[in-house]
Amino acid sequence: MKINDRVYGNQEINEAILLDLINSNSIKRLKDISQIGMPDEYLSFSGFSRYEHSLGVMILLKRLRANLEEQVAGLLHDISHTPFSHVIDWVIGDPTKEDYQDSIFREFLEKSDSFDILKKHKLNTELISDLNNFKLLERESPKLCADRLDYSLRQIRMEKGKELANKIFGDLCVYENQIAFNSLEVARLFGKEYMNLQTLRWAGDEMRSKYYILSETLKEALNKSLIEFNQFYGTEKPILKILNNSNNELILSNLNLLKKGFSVIEDENGIELKKKFRYVDPEIRMNGGIVCLSDICEDYKKLINYEKEKNLEVKKIKIIPN
Repeated sequence: MKINDRVYGNQEINEAILLDLINSNSIKRLKDISQIGMPDEYLSFSGFSRYEHSLGVMILLKRLRANLEEQVAGLLHDISHTPFSHVIDWVIGDPTKEDYQDSIFREFLEKSDSFDILKKHKLNTELISDLNNFKLLERESPKLCADRLDYSLRQIRMEKGKELANKIFGDLCVYENQIAFNSLEVARLFGKEYMNLQTLRWAGDEMRSKYYILSETLKEALNKSLIEFNQFYGTEKPILKILNNSNNELILSNLNLLKKGFSVIEDENGIELKKKFRYVDPEIRMNGGIVCLSDICEDYKKLINYEKEKNLEVKKIKIIPN
């Protein structure tokens, strides 16, 4: 099987278990799960699916010479994501943690057809069920890992072009079972690009407001029994169809707001919007060891501290329709 990935280019997949998993229903379901949580019609920029990201993580791990078990874990790491991704944390979870999909990962995996494929190929299901076993795939923020790298490289590729994405990807290495950069210049470049995505895309006022609007829409649909919670283990399009075909004034008004756009102003009596703060502190291979960017780059350390404090500020806003 050949995959033409927008970040990594052509990749041949020959391993039987990877091929079986890619063709499984639990992986194909991710084609209709938006990575950023907003369907394309509600975005002012281009998005991509959890399916594309999951294949990308697998390919990145393959390029970094991870073993087969870690490649499998990379392909499976997002199968428990619900429709609209982290919007679910605004519906029933904690938007400052965004960890609902993590809390159900093992149970979701064990009930999926992917689990049967793991057993068929005699992989250690207990190992795969705990993603913390894979240090190239997942590490605690702000460390580099394949998951964090892929979704940011993918957005950088779409917004800044192939050359920049290639420059960042081409500088990566694995040292003592962790991902690092070979050069200070590229590590600093990636750190700042990631922070820009955090402040301008993933957690800016516009995106926080969209998460709020969509989550309130979904809460209304649940409360009015227009949808059932078990539909959050399916895909986005059937839910959106129900919402768009409803006669619920609040739901239709909110969907119209998402489609036509809005502006945001500060208002002390308005809505307080909280969202998880994401950042990276890239490691660099240097002088026979590993150092963090913030330890040798004072301006980056100041940037991290500034954005952390800014994210903690209590800010209330009012949403004004266009």
